[in-house]
Amino acid sequence: MPTHSHEPMKTIKTYTTQLKAELAKLSLEHAGIPSMIVGIDVGVEGGASGVQLLVPGDCAKAAQKLLDSA
Repeated sequence: MPTHSHEPMKTIKTYTTQLKAELAKLSLEHAGIPSMIVGIDVGVEGGASGVQLLVPGDCAKAAQKLLDSA
């Protein structure tokens, strides 16, 4: 898997639960797209912003296309 250490991370989607974000992350990893999850479930106190799925900026279009087709 290529490294994208110098590429800023970009939020491509926000989920209401950690589980939904983890499932999307697994799909991206299977396609070779690195990703990370930040945030707290919406139902948890302080989780009003949800759980964000981030990818390197140069992978954002491919990641969004993959998730949109799922």
